[in-house]
Amino acid sequence: MSDQDFVSFGPVHLEVTDPDRTARFWEVLFGFTQRPGGLGSIEVGTSDETLLVLHGGARAPVQPGFSGLYHVAIHTPDERDFARLLKRFSDLQYPVSPTDHTFSKAIYLADPDGINVEVTLETPERFRGVRPGAGNRLLFIGTDGVERPGAYPLDLEKIFEAYEPGSEKEPAPRGRKVGHIHLHVGDLERARDFYAGLGLELERWWPPMQVADFGAGGPFKHRIAINTWQGRGAPPAPAGSARMRHFEMRFETPGHLRAALAANPSAVGDGDTYRLVDPSGNEFRLRQALTRGGTD
Repeated sequence: MSDQDFVSFGPVHLEVTDPDRTARFWEVLFGFTQRPGGLGSIEVGTSDETLLVLHGGARAPVQPGFSGLYHVAIHTPDERDFARLLKRFSDLQYPVSPTDHTFSKAIYLADPDGINVEVTLETPERFRGVRPGAGNRLLFIGTDGVERPGAYPLDLEKIFEAYEPGSEKEPAPRGRKVGHIHLHVGDLERARDFYAGLGLELERWWPPMQVADFGAGGPFKHRIAINTWQGRGAPPAPAGSARMRHFEMRFETPGHLRAALAANPSAVGDGDTYRLVDPSGNEFRLRQALTRGGTD
């Protein structure tokens, strides 16, 4: 099995009530910088890559009961960066939820409009598998043999072992990226079939919890996640509310992109980018990756 993913993510486009205020959120809490962007939007990210594009137009914060973005996940390159972000959030007294999923360590927070954000440190080396537990829950089995809930409190002392004093004041490193996307959908089965049709690997399928996870070839099996936690049949988030406009999936080889397009003839091309909408109205773009230029 490959140790590299055949899918990566480009910028996530968000519609917010006040782009300047949301840009400050990303700058102050994450150390991101504003980057040259298009007219009417603000791009934020690291020194060499745009991770989020902020658009105006929303008149209200996130509304419950709709399909759309559950959270966008910013992945850190190492424990040091994860620890310094947690220190930064703590110093600013910003509300966060530090959580351990065994296959990852996470910090959850929300932007000024209530758009959920996850900070993720990938730890697939700690994860062995899952088995059904009581009450339709899954138990996550660590490589140490211990069975744990899918989410439990993060060991903050362990996290801060990697903290270097003063590092929280540094700008965001190049290695930060959009590492996974988690979506609310209206029909779990249709969404499962749709994302599997893109070539993604169904890793966890658990209808009792109304959730599924997809990998993309590498050891971290949580690149796209879907759930129906906003209700089965939940319609797309309405215009005028804070929401995701679209995200971008980049395929590392021409073969993977061709297969995804062949399975989705409704994709609309515009140059080297293809627009596609999933069965729940979540919009995204497909394109060839810009960096590795893989082969078939």
